[in-house]
Amino acid sequence: DGDHRLQNRMAEVGEEEPLDREGRIQARRQRIAERNSESSEDVKRIEHEKEMESRSNQQIAETRAHIKALTTEGESEVTAVRIARDQQENERRISQEVSRQARRRKLLYEAEGSARQNAVVAMKWSSLVDKEVAQELKAEIEAQREACDGIIEVKDSLLAEFRLELKQRDEEYVKALKKQAEDVDDLLEQMGRQLASLRQMHEEEVDEVETSFMQERHERMQAHEAEVQALMSRRREREESYLEARKHRIEEDQRRLEAARVQAAEDYSVLKIKLETEIQTLEKQLEEMRATYQLNQEKLDYNYRVLVERDTENTTTIKHQKRKLTRMADVLSALRAKHAREEKRYKQENAELTEDYKRVTEQFKDLQAKFQHFEESDTRRYRDVWQMNEEIVTGLMRKVLQADKIIHEQQLGLHWFPPSEQLFVAGRGDGGSTHPASSADSAAVSSRGSVDNDGVQRMLGLLCDEAGFLVEQKVLKLLEPLPVEEQNLLKIDSILKVLGVQGAADLQKLLSFFVADAESGELIHPNDAMKAIKAFIEEHQRGTRDSLGQSSRSLASTQGAQGPRGEEREFWERMSSVISGKTYRVWGALERALQRYHTLLTSRSGVIDEVRDLQQQNDELKALLNQYLSSKINEDLHVPPTHTIRLDGSSFHGG
Repeated sequence: DGDHRLQNRMAEVGEEEPLDREGRIQARRQRIAERNSESSEDVKRIEHEKEMESRSNQQIAETRAHIKALTTEGESEVTAVRIARDQQENERRISQEVSRQARRRKLLYEAEGSARQNAVVAMKWSSLVDKEVAQELKAEIEAQREACDGIIEVKDSLLAEFRLELKQRDEEYVKALKKQAEDVDDLLEQMGRQLASLRQMHEEEVDEVETSFMQERHERMQAHEAEVQALMSRRREREESYLEARKHRIEEDQRRLEAARVQAAEDYSVLKIKLETEIQTLEKQLEEMRATYQLNQEKLDYNYRVLVERDTENTTTIKHQKRKLTRMADVLSALRAKHAREEKRYKQENAELTEDYKRVTEQFKDLQAKFQHFEESDTRRYRDVWQMNEEIVTGLMRKVLQADKIIHEQQLGLHWFPPSEQLFVAGRGDGGSTHPASSADSAAVSSRGSVDNDGVQRMLGLLCDEAGFLVEQKVLKLLEPLPVEEQNLLKIDSILKVLGVQGAADLQKLLSFFVADAESGELIHPNDAMKAIKAFIEEHQRGTRDSLGQSSRSLASTQGAQGPRGEEREFWERMSSVISGKTYRVWGALERALQRYHTLLTSRSGVIDEVRDLQQQNDELKALLNQYLSSKINEDLHVPPTHTIRLDGSSFHGG
């Protein structure tokens, strides 16, 4: 850039000689030709590097495509198994829905038929009163008995049909479990095959990529060596040309510097005249701005007077608004009287709604009795599923013990002592705890401790948020006009009545199920609220049955309620004691030792590969050095390399 500026200035002055100008033009053309030759060589080198990179990238892309194709094929096989299973489940649900609709139609038809027959029987009873002859009365009574037997027989046949269908459903459930286990085994086998094939493909593709990179590395080393030699020769040539060019530039710069001094003096005089002219122009603009500021000050004074007048108008408006506020106070008193009348009417409606609420509560109690019936049925099904899962867990623990035996005897070389078989036998057969319900309730309450009124309020708030479904939708619609606090109070009252809480003792007992930490008073998580409510209902029902003296039913209910918790706790404690903590520590130490051994072997494998590569490079260098030493050009030298380098022939040929 400096050369261009000097040339421009010298062109303006017009003092250059023709011969010097032609010389500079020739030098510039020579520099441009050199730059073009360098850029062409750089382009060739970049194209060669891109070609080598594209070769390795192409190999990597092919490897990724093969792995992706194999992975996609495996995913499609696993997806086919899942789709088939989903199709079977969909068909099963459709068939169940069809059978359920058929059962419902049968029940409706039977209910209608039995209602008609009952009506006929009831009508005949009134005619029997008018019979005076004993034989006729007996005949009519026998006819009534036969009609009643027919009604009962129809109901018994329908009941037998439903029991047969229930048995078929149980058999289908067992078959579905077996089919599901077979599908899982098939899926695991397919996944194992896919994993083996994927591992093999990974190993093959890694070998191919590594071979491609090694070949590319060798080619680049050769290309770089040739490029270094070319660059060194070019550097020597440029240094010589640079010295000559520098000598010419120094002489030329001296001439340009003298011309630049003359041009700078002329530029200084022109700039001085220009700056003096600009100073005069700025002084004139300053006077104009002062006049403008004076005009703006007068405008501001005028605006201030306008604002004062507006303030007076605003004062008048405020007085008018005060009079309007007085009128609105009268309107407010009228509205308050109207509010009192509406409140009286709403209280009357509230009393009517309260009666409806009591009726709904009675209906809920009937629903609660039905719920107890279904709960007992679900408990029996739970025991069956629990027994099946217990057998599965026991089988898994035996497999763990077999693995522990193999670790001790084969890996550690120690004697293995099996645990007692009582761990797998204890607790079976009774299906529940043997403690009475009253002692379990007292232990639960004493373990949770007592909580202050703040804990009770937080528990009631949690109930209102999580157990709102216990309040009927009709009641919720009636509570919508009320404030939020009154809605929450009525909801809590309804929920407590549904749960059977009738006093402070029941409320304290309910609170004990919602306390997670007795010392800090922390409540359980909202997700566990339903479990706590269910546990409270079960224990509350057991306490009610105990107070009525029904000991046999109380014992059955206690076994059904405490079984899912006491038996599970006992079973998992026995399973957790099968493998001791010492055995876990032995497993951990063995795993760490094997990992260290694996790391050592991996590092040794890498070092062996490096040594093999170094040996190969050493052989190549020895062969290249022998080739240079045995070249015929060494005979033309005054001091051949063989006179200054003493080498042992065995180190090249035999090493």
